[in-house]
Amino acid sequence: MSSPPVPELPPRVEEVLEVVDAIPAGRVLTYGDVGELVGDRGPRFVGNVLRRFGAGSPWWRVLRADGSAAPQLAAEAVARWRAEATPLRRAASDPADVRVDLAVARWDGAGHPWAGRDVRP
Repeated sequence: MSSPPVPELPPRVEEVLEVVDAIPAGRVLTYGDVGELVGDRGPRFVGNVLRRFGAGSPWWRVLRADGSAAPQLAAEAVARWRAEATPLRRAASDPADVRVDLAVARWDGAGHPWAGRDVRP
């Protein structure tokens, strides 16, 4: 008995996961950054990809534009940021109030095919 075929991922999903998987420990991108790197996709698209297909990816390295994690993921994301020594701009007792320092922690994609593309400052 053979196993069922693995479904093909929708267009651009594989690229999103490839970018997210390449983000080094302690570095981050915003949802919008990832969307731009894979070709003019918006932050909601990236969020939906991670929600549906990204359980095995380092999803905590993709943040909101203000440097925060989605509220329902904040506690786990903050624990992972601290474990990876991700630079924080605001440390707080409530995980939903913690912010990553994007000016320091934002990854430039160096060494990857998308490295020459601009991401938001």
